[in-house]
Amino acid sequence: EEELAKAQQALNDAEPLASGGSDEGVVNGFYAAFHAAQAALYDRGIEPSSHGAIRNRFGEALVLDGSVDRSQGRLLTTLADLRQQVDYGYEPIDADVATLLDRTRSFVESMAALVDSEPGE
Repeated sequence: EEELAKAQQALNDAEPLASGGSDEGVVNGFYAAFHAAQAALYDRGIEPSSHGAIRNRFGEALVLDGSVDRSQGRLLTTLADLRQQVDYGYEPIDADVATLLDRTRSFVESMAALVDSEPGE
């Protein structure tokens, strides 16, 4: 539940940034998705130790077994790539930040439903 609360807070923080098309909205969306993915992994008894491990384990444990759609795994990867682009000063983001935030909101909701629907631990 703590990770899902963090995901929701990151979404709330991203809202005003995304409405202005800010790259930082993507960063907050990244954290929202990663906290939600981490919650789903914790629910399955998997405790990844890094952002990279979350991405990998999410794919292995949830995408490959069919618990979540491949598009959700791709979104997680896209957000991670965009976060690096923002954080490390690569070229500006050429993406619709508002659309990414909508997709991220749906991702967080899906992970919350997944956690609620399956007994964890």
